[in-house]
Amino acid sequence: MIAEVATLSPKMRPFVTPLWFVVHRNVLYTAGAFDTWAARNVARHPEVALSFSGEDAGRPDEVLRLRGFATRHRGLPPWGALLRFALKYYLSFRALPVELRHARKWRLRGFYYAQLTGGTGHLRVVPGAGELLRRP
Repeated sequence: MIAEVATLSPKMRPFVTPLWFVVHRNVLYTAGAFDTWAARNVARHPEVALSFSGEDAGRPDEVLRLRGFATRHRGLPPWGALLRFALKYYLSFRALPVELRHARKWRLRGFYYAQLTGGTGHLRVVPGAGELLRRP
């Protein structure tokens, strides 16, 4: 499951990007590079909106939208959040077989992460209001 994270560009235009996320101690964390477009946008305009699809839950007609405030941080998220990332995206019942099938490509993933600019970073999102939307 991913979150579609909407930020505002310097010209006040919406910018939406899909990101992995976990919730740790009532805060939502995304991981990536410090200098992504989303991270730079958050540094200027901390208000964000996140949408979560209900497709995996058998509810493709529903979307949860959360609004909140995000901050950009250098380095990795807290250890508790890192553990949740590992359990959710690498070691879960559905993720582990996919990871093992693509083990030969792990080196390519390393190259991808090595080219990210600004070093490791993460967004910390404190959620605010939320609403359940139904697609027509």
